[in-house]
Amino acid sequence: MKSIIRIVAATAAVFTLAAAHGEDGDFFSDSDSAGESVEDDSAGGAVEDESDSAGEGEGEAAEGAPAKKVPARVFHLIPFCRELEGRAEVFVPSEGEWKDIVEGRYYPLGSTFRTSSRDSRLRIKFGPEAEVVIRGAASFSTRAQKLDEKTRAINLVSGTITVKLPKDLPEGWFTVNAPGFSVTSAIGESRYTYRKTGDGDEAVIRCVTQTLSVEGRHFKAPAMKAANEIRIRTSEDQLTTVLFGSRGDVLMQLDQGLFQDKDYSTGEKKIKARTLDWKLSPKTTVRIHRAKPAVGKNLAVTIMTFDSKGELRNRCAFAENMFEVNSGEIGPTTRKEREELAKKAAQIAEQQASEMDATDADAESTEGSAADDSSSGDATGSSDSGSDEFEF
Repeated sequence: MKSIIRIVAATAAVFTLAAAHGEDGDFFSDSDSAGESVEDDSAGGAVEDESDSAGEGEGEAAEGAPAKKVPARVFHLIPFCRELEGRAEVFVPSEGEWKDIVEGRYYPLGSTFRTSSRDSRLRIKFGPEAEVVIRGAASFSTRAQKLDEKTRAINLVSGTITVKLPKDLPEGWFTVNAPGFSVTSAIGESRYTYRKTGDGDEAVIRCVTQTLSVEGRHFKAPAMKAANEIRIRTSEDQLTTVLFGSRGDVLMQLDQGLFQDKDYSTGEKKIKARTLDWKLSPKTTVRIHRAKPAVGKNLAVTIMTFDSKGELRNRCAFAENMFEVNSGEIGPTTRKEREELAKKAAQIAEQQASEMDATDADAESTEGSAADDSSSGDATGSSDSGSDEFEF
């Protein structure tokens, strides 16, 4: 009887320790497996737990069936420094000063990380397969948010920053932000070089592997592919955005404002937003100019596209949120069309000038004949001005 009691007590103690370990280790459980792959995390104790929890009737089926992978947590509760070479610093808002980064230490969301030397290397882990890597002098900040939020975001500050994300990351779960754009739906590896200019900022966005999406005011690149690269310049007041093609062909969707369409069968009118599809290839350009109106809050927007030779291909102008103010496509799109239009305008002007000369000559001859008629009328004592014949 005593031996049975001892066995029961030992079993209860084991389950108590296991439960305590599960509760205490929940916060930092991800850090223990941060250097392991998802397969390693799911091939160990998780599979054993499944086999242990299987019912008696399902025991034989569980042995014959392949082991199911347990989905790993995408992000840690807070990021931590996984690797550090050289010197790097972190600014935690609650502490109010820059401090040296310690390898293996966790840092709260909202912190800013920076390196200052060419030989520095910093790797911040956001999850088992999600990390941000800095090589050389660069800086980025994390977004302050609640611990239970599933998404994560960083803000570009300076230098070259590499982001590595899992291939099965849900859409919109990780965002890379800058004043003139946001990178969403990124999976795989992507690289960003960001710097401040005298009148704004400039960023080079490169999709190294997989895909990513870039969004900004009045433009969007829904799917950049591997090896695609574009460059974005934004003025300090954010009233001008210039997109440059760098590597590969990137499909851009450019705003053309709102249009009112009418269904003639039903008479129903609908307001729809239209976009212009433009392939941003190397040496091609998109210029977006915005102007603040004297009255109201809707910006006046002009969007122009230029080919690799610098020729204007598309131009449209519209007011934000107003279908009543939208010019659509403006003018010719190529130099040849502009030259033909100028030639036609010159021909019309020359024709109008010749017609005016002919009209003036006719008017002078008419005035002379009228004067002769009036003089002959006076001589005979009768007057006929003939004004009714020349009334317009």
